[in-house]
Amino acid sequence: MTARALLLVAATAAATVAVAPPARAQHWRTLSSSRQLRDSGAVTVRIEYGAGSIAVRPAASALLYQMSLKYDGDRSEPLTSYDSARHTLALGIRSHSATSGRNDKEAGALTAELSARVPMDLSLELGAVQGDLQLGGLRLSNLALKGGAAELTLRFDQRNPDRLHTLSLDVGAADVKIVRAGNSGVDRVSANIGVGKLDLDLGGDVTRDVDVSANVALGVFTLRVPPEAGVRLETTTFLASVDKAGLVKREDGAWYTANFDSASRHVRVRVNTVLGGFTLARDSR
Repeated sequence: MTARALLLVAATAAATVAVAPPARAQHWRTLSSSRQLRDSGAVTVRIEYGAGSIAVRPAASALLYQMSLKYDGDRSEPLTSYDSARHTLALGIRSHSATSGRNDKEAGALTAELSARVPMDLSLELGAVQGDLQLGGLRLSNLALKGGAAELTLRFDQRNPDRLHTLSLDVGAADVKIVRAGNSGVDRVSANIGVGKLDLDLGGDVTRDVDVSANVALGVFTLRVPPEAGVRLETTTFLASVDKAGLVKREDGAWYTANFDSASRHVRVRVNTVLGGFTLARDSR
């Protein structure tokens, strides 16, 4: 991605952060929704949520999902849709208003429990949201996150029983932390960071090589890698800072950790930065 294109990404991300108007009276409603798990076929899940708090975790019971909502009935409507033919599930809130509600004295909330018994492609489309998402234990095949002005922590405290082929991250003006992502079994990470922050920890049980590619505009990307993993880093920068401490440049132009040739697992990183920053930390949470 060119420097001009990355600046455009940053400008677009910044434009999405609007100042909320004065709070008004709200009509809060609650909703509980669930569906029994009827087969073991793979399912595609999309969670759409614009503002408030969010919690996601594996379901303890034999349900495909269980969701509870607190929402403003004047500004939004619940989203609960399941297509049994296509095995697609949509959950969350669709807003009628562009206001985020962050300055309101009271805010909405979403809690979703998802089945840990079926393979799943999970997509999260989140706006001005705060939350802690426990995704460890889910059978994730692909995971995509799009965050506007979100403040999120994604955790993989348990191993993914399946293989996470792709982790796609679109961090506009968000602050996103991903903890112990090595437990997800991820093959490939693709990240676009506008004016936000991404802290990606590949700690946990790293069982295979991982490819990481990132475009960083005005934001900050911190990649945490277990010290036993060998790292290869390629960077393209424009008025940006990249911390290469502890790395050695080789004839191919890339930067390597000293243990790259002897390591049993490798992390290959490609980062394009414009005015932003990238740090490689040889640790994990």
